[in-house]
Amino acid sequence: MSFKGRNVLPTLLVIGSVIFFTACEREYNTIGVDLIDNGEIQASKKTFDVYAYNKKLESVRTNGLSGYQLGAYAHPVYGLGKSSFAAQLLLQSGNPTFGNNTQAIESSSADKQENERVTAVYLNIPFFSTALSDTTELAENEPKPYRVDSIFGNRAAEFNLKVQEFTKYLRDLDPNSNFQDAQEYFSDEDGASFATTILYDDTYQINEEEVVIPDPDAEDDPETDEDESIIPLERIAPGIRVKLDNQFFQEKILDNEGSTVLTSQSNFKDFLRGLYISAEMPNNDLAMLLNIQASYVEIQYDYDATVDGEATIESGTYKLQMSGNKVNYLTQDSYPSEVLNQFTDANATRLYPNGGAGSYIELDMLAGGSDVTTVFQEAKEKGWLINEANLIFYVDEGSLSEKTDITLPKRLYLYDLGNERTIVDYTRDVAGNTGVDSTSYTVYNGILDEDNEVGTRYKFRLTEYMNDIVRNDSTNVKLGLSTTSSIANSLNVSAFNQTEEVKIPQATITNLYGTILYGNNVPDNESDKKLKLEIYYTETKGN
Repeated sequence: MSFKGRNVLPTLLVIGSVIFFTACEREYNTIGVDLIDNGEIQASKKTFDVYAYNKKLESVRTNGLSGYQLGAYAHPVYGLGKSSFAAQLLLQSGNPTFGNNTQAIESSSADKQENERVTAVYLNIPFFSTALSDTTELAENEPKPYRVDSIFGNRAAEFNLKVQEFTKYLRDLDPNSNFQDAQEYFSDEDGASFATTILYDDTYQINEEEVVIPDPDAEDDPETDEDESIIPLERIAPGIRVKLDNQFFQEKILDNEGSTVLTSQSNFKDFLRGLYISAEMPNNDLAMLLNIQASYVEIQYDYDATVDGEATIESGTYKLQMSGNKVNYLTQDSYPSEVLNQFTDANATRLYPNGGAGSYIELDMLAGGSDVTTVFQEAKEKGWLINEANLIFYVDEGSLSEKTDITLPKRLYLYDLGNERTIVDYTRDVAGNTGVDSTSYTVYNGILDEDNEVGTRYKFRLTEYMNDIVRNDSTNVKLGLSTTSSIANSLNVSAFNQTEEVKIPQATITNLYGTILYGNNVPDNESDKKLKLEIYYTETKGN
């Protein structure tokens, strides 16, 4: 066959169109739905019961977290929870030099000795915060405004903050796995039993302002319009900042310059095993999520030096980073009896997802463990194409209205509990991770909706998940529901409930919130808010 002149393009377009529509029809038929049958289709909706069970956690893995809790807060629903943590300190590099001379040089001659001595030690633990952009009216030496996040409760509360030496060695690898797997540390251990020397112990109150450190050597240049004398030496984001014991760090750090305990990170981690930070809240009204990964201990010191042939005193600083192993210790008082009564093997009336070492929900999509074919027999026989499937959880606003100071989780997280992974609708969400929690995975959803006419709710899209069950004979598994501090964090970690080891989302551990939801087992007068699966589907009228 040959193509000539102006007939070439139309002919190619016709052939291309035939190929395109044939390919589309083949692709559509691969999912088993024939919409060509007389051109007649109908859309319908059905709802299915979903059984739900409350599961109480006894302990959770708390090393490797993105943030660490500190405080004591009596939640209006779940009762008192307390938190403390331990963190390793790391050298900037092995075998550090303090001052200008190494210890070997100092030891070689009396006139080379620098006599380093600690003048101040600061512990800096930042909050999770965001710098605000409107700084036009501020002077150079004024603190810039920040929005401080992840503080729960009374921000004005005074409390006792304590920092101590931690004596337990936090190893990287698990010897029970022949040192192949990372060591796991859990929330229910008594971290205080390894806390010894007190480095700070005093009343403390949160300061949400940026810390501005003035430069004592700054001088104004008269030839410029700017006053250089007020330019700060350093700006530190809002957080906890306290002075630690000078003598402890003199003996542990500066006096050990050149010794084997500072020659490598492994030696140092065994020598100074970390810090333990705890807080006593008199009114149990404050909890914080702290950015420990960005925390550090800053040692300020003076040393003897010679400049231009004259003896003088110079200053230096050295930072120990909190970037090694860290463990959060979490204790939770027993839930109130009216809550614990719902933690049974029965299909629950109310659901109680709670962050930290709290509780999660186990969901049986087939309402009592029925066979997939039995429940969705009609769907399979008639070749339903599921256009949309939603799992909807309504908040029990009536119960929560009786409580004070309730903050609802902004999002919940629905996941594949049986296979310890995300569900397919999360994975295939076209919105994906935008870098902002409120705009990430918005098709999959799980976002708090306070504007729905039936009531405040969380809705999850399960369209792909249900299509895989109905169309592709995928195995139905138990799903899990938990709180989350980051919808982009889909990592699961080890935990223990009251009967077995399970995997739970890591992001629920760093979440400080909880709520009450309607379950499936509710009376008729609450049926509009009962837990249910909604399916919108199409089928050919001939079926």
